[in-house]
Amino acid sequence: MDAREFLPIAERMSTSANEAERRTSIGRSYYGLFHVLLGALSDRGVIFRETPEVHRNLIAYLTKGRNKVAASVGAVLKDLRQERNRADYRLKEICNAKSSEFVYQKAMKALRQFESISESELVSLVKTIQALP
Repeated sequence: MDAREFLPIAERMSTSANEAERRTSIGRSYYGLFHVLLGALSDRGVIFRETPEVHRNLIAYLTKGRNKVAASVGAVLKDLRQERNRADYRLKEICNAKSSEFVYQKAMKALRQFESISESELVSLVKTIQALP
């Protein structure tokens, strides 16, 4: 499955009158971006273990990889993860359409930024990640 398929679902649900759908939109925005980034780095040789730490590891790799665009995308991914956690676990807080639309737009902007990284820059990023302790 192409993780990008989560994003149109996130967009549709972001303006829903149903709060559960808006919360789901936030989750799909996060996971759509997360899986695209994870796949792009995995396809180029970065090894990820299927553990709960994979989320934290991906963010750390992007932010410590010495690429300004990747670092910015990593920071957004970290923010989106916090928003996803809030949507999934803080059910007493209201999740309005403005919030879910904002998260979706942030995910899309980060995806476009990541996709603007050239292949040679991605190869360099992967080499830097692989050299991290």
